[in-house]
Amino acid sequence: MNQKSQFFHGTVCNILILYRLYVNITKGEYSMKKPFYKKWWVWLLVIFIAAGIAGQQGGSNTTGTAAPDTSGKGSSDVKAAESQQEKQPQLKAIGEELQVGDVVFKVNKVSTTKEIKDGQFLSYKPDSDGSVYYIVNVTVKNAGNEMINTDSSFFQLKKGEVTYAPSILITTSKDFFMFEGINPGLAKTGNVAFEVPKDAKDFVLNVQTGFFGTEQGQIKLK
Repeated sequence: MNQKSQFFHGTVCNILILYRLYVNITKGEYSMKKPFYKKWWVWLLVIFIAAGIAGQQGGSNTTGTAAPDTSGKGSSDVKAAESQQEKQPQLKAIGEELQVGDVVFKVNKVSTTKEIKDGQFLSYKPDSDGSVYYIVNVTVKNAGNEMINTDSSFFQLKKGEVTYAPSILITTSKDFFMFEGINPGLAKTGNVAFEVPKDAKDFVLNVQTGFFGTEQGQIKLK
C-alpha cells in the first residue's frame, strides 16, 4: 500500500468512527454526565488519530530513503584502468634487450643513407623527394621452444601518431631481414630500412611477435 492509499484509508476509518459515536450519543447510549475528556471512547479516538499520523510520517521517511549503490561501478573503473595499463607496450632504449613473448629484441645502432648498395651493380634509392633510408640494426633472439619466422613486417617506425612501414629490400648480401626461421636459443642480426623525411628524428621502433602482432613492445631510437 503506498503513501496516498494509507492516508485515504486512515481518514475514512476515523470518519466512520466519529459517525458511529455521534449516532450512539444522539440515541442516548452514552451518558454525558462525565466531562468528555473522561470518556473512554474519546481516548480511543485520540489513539486512532495518533496512529494514523505516525503511519503517514513513517511512510514518508521510507519513501525518501535512497537505495545503496550496488552497481559496482567504482570496481569496474579500477579494473578497466588496470587492464588499460597492462596493454601499454614495454619501452626500452638502444642497446637494451626487450623481451616480447618468446622473442628478445635489441637495437644495436641506427643510421641514415640516401642509397643502399647490393654488390657492384644493384642499389636502392628512396622513391620520394626529400626522403632518406633510416636503417635500424636489430638482433632478434628466439627464447622459446619452437622455431620462429621473422622478417621486416615485425617492425614499425613511429613518431607520435605517425607510423612508417618498412621498405621491402631483396638483397644478395642478406643484411636485411627476410622471411627466415630462427631456431630456439639462436639469434639473428640484420637491418630494417624505413623511408622517412630527411629531417625527421626521435623515432620509436615498435616490435611485435606473430603476423597479427598480438604482443608488442617499443624501443626509443635516440
